[in-house]
Amino acid sequence: MASLSRVPVEVFVENIGKFEGELIRFYAPLTVQEIVRMLPIEGAAALWDYAVYFEIEISRGLEKEVKKVKPGDILFWPPRSYVLLAFAEAMPAAQMMKIGEFKGDYSKLKEVRPGSKIVIRRRE
Repeated sequence: MASLSRVPVEVFVENIGKFEGELIRFYAPLTVQEIVRMLPIEGAAALWDYAVYFEIEISRGLEKEVKKVKPGDILFWPPRSYVLLAFAEAMPAAQMMKIGEFKGDYSKLKEVRPGSKIVIRRRE
């Protein structure tokens, strides 16, 4: 049985593939708890300098801000309720919090077409 502090997830990105990951409560306990209750979450992809992102229906403030992003980080950006999948290292210009991690060929995410479907669901 999965630990309550780590929730295994599968990240599906249309025309790219699947990634295995975890939402980790330690990073942002209240936000992760709320997102886990919402699973599966999905949205239309958009591309940023260092991440693919999509909007979800959640309203949360900042919990634990991160100053550096690494490939494989799953992040949440409170001002616009975006979930991000980082594929490169970066120093975020705005409030950002880590909510989990995923594994795979991160460079594939640079090829995401705007509007592609992204789904994050619980992995058993």
